[in-house]
This record gives sequence, C-alpha cells and structure tokens, in this order.
Amino acid sequence: MGFARLNVWVHDIQDPCRISDATWRVNVTDCQNRVLSYCGRQYANIPARCGHVEFTLPPGCYIVWAALSVAILPPFLYANYITHFAFAHVDCDEDGCVHLYAPSYKKCWRAFLLATRLIAEQKGFPADLVKQIDQFTAIGERLAGHAEAAGGDDEFDRQVEGLPKVLKEKVPKEKQPEG
Repeated sequence: MGFARLNVWVHDIQDPCRISDATWRVNVTDCQNRVLSYCGRQYANIPARCGHVEFTLPPGCYIVWAALSVAILPPFLYANYITHFAFAHVDCDEDGCVHLYAPSYKKCWRAFLLATRLIAEQKGFPADLVKQIDQFTAIGERLAGHAEAAGGDDEFDRQVEGLPKVLKEKVPKEKQPEG
C-alpha cells in the first residue's frame, strides 16, 4: 500500500472545453479548507504549467482548486481568477484526476450578484439594505457588461435571468419506492 497520484487539469477561461496554456497555482486542502501538509510539504501554490500538474499525496479526500494572477499570503493564495472547487478522493496506489473549471469574470460576477439578491430576498433583509444591494448589483452589472466575453457567457446570462423564478417554484416531492 502506498501513496496516491493526482493529476490536476485546469481549463481555459475563454474556452472551457480546452486546457489552459497559463501557469495556474494549485491548492490542495482538507474539507475544512486547511492546506494539506504532509511530511514537511505544503500542498499550496503548486505551479500547474500549461494548466497541468501531477503529484503524489497521501490517500484521502481533498478539495482542489487553482488560482491565476496571484498574491501569496501564506498559507493561501488570493487571486484575480479562481477556479471552482473539486473534490478528489484517492486511495492507496490509486491514480486520481481532477478537472478544474475556470469561470469568466462575467460568470463570477453574475453568479455572485444573483446569489446576493436571492439571499437578501430569502432572509428578508431590511429595506435600506436591499436598496444598497440593488445599487451594488447595478454597479456590478455595469462592470460585468464591460468585461471580455468568454465562451458560453451569453447562454449563462440567459439561464441566470430565469433562475430567480425557477428557484421560487416548489419542487414536487419524489415518491419513495415501496418495499
């Protein structure tokens, strides 16, 4: 029984179906977002040249993410671009593979603004705070409107526009199988 090997692939921001040509910085954390530290090695800020890195690590369950254009404040990275987070579960002598999606600036902003509006509505925030959120949202929308478009941004915008209505609909309960 031995170590696991993990391959991390980071996809391109402009064309998410392609692997990035950039050098990303990969972090591996536990489920509490603490950087994996094993035998004197910190699994943070690992260069993924041309969107790829392979390394060995102890068997376990991890959260993997990457950043581009970073400021390093040990033990974490803070960045202009951050991928989505992925779970990786690897056992002894096992090869694992993780693909990280790097959303565009527009996708990040639109998702963040939508979530902010929905939380305010669901939690019943006071009217003055909702007004500030609306102002913040308007500014964010203007910023996102000037950002460079990436593959799929227009379709994502269409989906996000209808999402508040969909999220308000009650989901019918599924019937449990008899038995």
